[in-house]
Amino acid sequence: MKIFTLATVLLFYVLLSVANASENPWKLWKKNSSQSVSYRPAIIKGNINTTLIEIKATAVVHSSISGFMLFLQDVDNTRHWLVNASESKIIKQYSATENNFYIKLTKIWPLQARILILNSVYWQNDDLSVEIKLTDAVNVEDYMLAAVRDLKDYLQVKTHRAHWTIMPKQSEAKGSDIAIEYIFIADGRGDTPKWLADHLALKSIWKSMRNIRRQLPREKWQQQTVKGITEYAVIPLTDKP
Repeated sequence: MKIFTLATVLLFYVLLSVANASENPWKLWKKNSSQSVSYRPAIIKGNINTTLIEIKATAVVHSSISGFMLFLQDVDNTRHWLVNASESKIIKQYSATENNFYIKLTKIWPLQARILILNSVYWQNDDLSVEIKLTDAVNVEDYMLAAVRDLKDYLQVKTHRAHWTIMPKQSEAKGSDIAIEYIFIADGRGDTPKWLADHLALKSIWKSMRNIRRQLPREKWQQQTVKGITEYAVIPLTDKP
């Protein structure tokens, strides 16, 4: 009887999760032939959060997987593609696939300057897609925080979810592309009106993805490989007989 009851409860929660997903569809904000940005109400710990939105940004870029990883890992270049970023540094490298880093965001009137202090870990799946999980760094030692100059002048962003997915694909026109998806829920905190915070977040990620599309295909990022990353095997296209 207890087993039956437990199974019933588990089934109920599974069905409830599916229902919540179907009742929380993405709403398109902006789209063109190469990228898109959508949003929906954020669900945090199983409940809809009325003050935050979840954002999904996608883009297709001519690049190798390694090229994208090298592009993202070059923290000195972050301010050139991430809108409003002024500085980014790695605080601690745990392994080839995991580190702690920070990103400072410039002050935009009337908003206070923000900072993200994040842990990043990535892995490659059997289908060759790569996933990157970003979470707020925890147990950051004092000596790490000492590496962040003027920390007291910044309001730390609370990251509820941040996840990159990079899927290799073949393009008849170019040979090898990657499809990039970035989904995140972030709380900038402070007293910024919701409508303004939402607008700035959507506009910023749109411009950031556009910057990635423009910069990533450059030879600087495409001429190296990342150890441990398996690339999509590009099959040369031939004319049909």
